Amino acid sequence: MKIRKMTENDLREVGALYTAAWKKGYKGILPQDFLDGIEPERWSGRIDFLDEGSFVIIDGEQIAAHVHARPAAEENMSGWGEIHTMYALPQFWGTGCAGELFDYAVDWLNKQGFERIYLYVLNGNERAARFYRKHGFAPTEDTLDCEVGGMTVTDTRYIK
Repeated sequence: MKIRKMTENDLREVGALYTAAWKKGYKGILPQDFLDGIEPERWSGRIDFLDEGSFVIIDGEQIAAHVHARPAAEENMSGWGEIHTMYALPQFWGTGCAGELFDYAVDWLNKQGFERIYLYVLNGNERAARFYRKHGFAPTEDTLDCEVGGMTVTDTRYIK
């Protein structure tokens, strides 16, 4: 496995990765008709994924996972680092590659001067919650409601 900064040439493959991860990871959590309609183009235009805190882990020639780390986007979290997104292809779940990439992103944020880091986990996504707890993050009482697929969902903030 090799970790490197994401490039513009990776946008299409990362879009496909996100599509596969959402369709499997959010099954039973988000509306199925919404998940069925997701296409890689939903993410392949995400220029913000090309900033300095966007990394991929490669298995051979294939991108196995992507992480996007950044300074906190929320004003009330000024001085914190944020793991904005973290997804892996389902066939790589449980292999350790996502954990390696995640730890790399946390270390990168620490090197940028962020001692405190947060992320959000969609309520009901127990696989992700276990993953983040395993990596030292703990849930808080802070939540964020948003609309996804025509329904209101709640994310819980995890901190380290």
